[in-house]
Amino acid sequence: HYFIQSNLRMQTRDDSGSLQLLISCISQIVVNECPAVKCEGTVKRKITKAPPEVKSVEKAWSNFYAVLKSNTIYFYKDVKHFKRNEFESACDLGGNVTVYLEPDKKGTKLLKISKDNGLEMLIRVKTEAGVKATSLEVWFEQLAESAGMSQDQDIKNSLSLSDNSMENSNGHGTEKVCHKSIIDCKEITKKDINEFLNQKMQRSSANKTSIQKILEEQGIDISHLDKSKKKEVLNKLLSSRPSFGDLQKKGLIKYTVFGCPLATLCSRQKVLVPHVVTQCIEAIEHRGLKSSGIYRISGNNASIQKLRFKVDKEEPVNLKDAEYDINMLTGFFKMFLRELPEPVIPFEQYAQIESAIRGSGDSLNALKQIVQDLPEPNKSTFKYIILHLVRVANEEENQMDEHNLSIIFGPSLLGNLPERANLLVDLPIQNAAVEKIITNYRLVFK
Repeated sequence: HYFIQSNLRMQTRDDSGSLQLLISCISQIVVNECPAVKCEGTVKRKITKAPPEVKSVEKAWSNFYAVLKSNTIYFYKDVKHFKRNEFESACDLGGNVTVYLEPDKKGTKLLKISKDNGLEMLIRVKTEAGVKATSLEVWFEQLAESAGMSQDQDIKNSLSLSDNSMENSNGHGTEKVCHKSIIDCKEITKKDINEFLNQKMQRSSANKTSIQKILEEQGIDISHLDKSKKKEVLNKLLSSRPSFGDLQKKGLIKYTVFGCPLATLCSRQKVLVPHVVTQCIEAIEHRGLKSSGIYRISGNNASIQKLRFKVDKEEPVNLKDAEYDINMLTGFFKMFLRELPEPVIPFEQYAQIESAIRGSGDSLNALKQIVQDLPEPNKSTFKYIILHLVRVANEEENQMDEHNLSIIFGPSLLGNLPERANLLVDLPIQNAAVEKIITNYRLVFK
């Protein structure tokens, strides 16, 4: 508890990754791990550039006792505060971070840390008698390693060093960039720089090359046209190409599971409820429905996409395996429903649902009739999902009642035609209809 409070008090206006930092610190406490200290010592720090979202920041040199643990550098007021674990601020070196050695006006070497969020800071390593300290070279090596920089990256990053670190070696145009590393000192000539820039040019011109190839195949020459005419010709070329729908109708684009119409998927699998729905719900209920915030908390999107590709390729997958956690499974299930070309309750029934919810008559009986008139695959799949949501709502520990579930599943289970859709008008109707059906499921499916 004390450690968390210390993190919440930290002044991290110069670091937008403070939330990730807090989460990583808490997770280390939970698993009883204390990251080893890689470097420590008295330093002077200066923030030269703050992220855009930070309105003001202290840019003067300040004294700190710095400690590098794992991939985070902590700044303490002094050694006593370090021993009490009360740090002033911290900088997470995860993500796109670059570490340089840069000389100041007097030639003293400084550490420069640059983050992709716009933060830049300079660090001057100091040594004091009787105080444990780490040398500048070791600081540089450990910071670069924590930031995930390879030796090749260091060389490329050195191209962006300030003019103070570039000098003419012989006056004949050969430039020398000395990037002092713990390993060695690299010399980069103009030839190296040109090769590096050419590689970047080739990557950036890849799209242009593909467009030129298309023009050549069509026998179109636009080299003599001005910029506006070129744009007009390219727009006509792109608009004349077959649309996504045309390619789908011709069978050139095929969906196996995700994005496949519900009736087509059930017909191919010879079932009334798609396998992906039954298997996913069984796996979720196998994990247990007591998980707090189930269906509200998102799973890891990269893992969900990876699982989606496996299912689309019809690879054998056991959703009850331990590698698939509850939040990943719920996110996977919601993605399947979202990507249906038409909701489980088809578009043509939406007007009737709207009338049932807004009308003055018996809305529940009207909803019951709409459900009973659904095509068999839609009715069976809808019933299977609703009964699962009833079991979720009956578990008080997960804090997901009928109302909360209707907010999540309303837009996925029923919706208006895209050309008629109005988010502000449709959402209350969708939520009210699904909540009423979950609450009165016995009557609806009687």
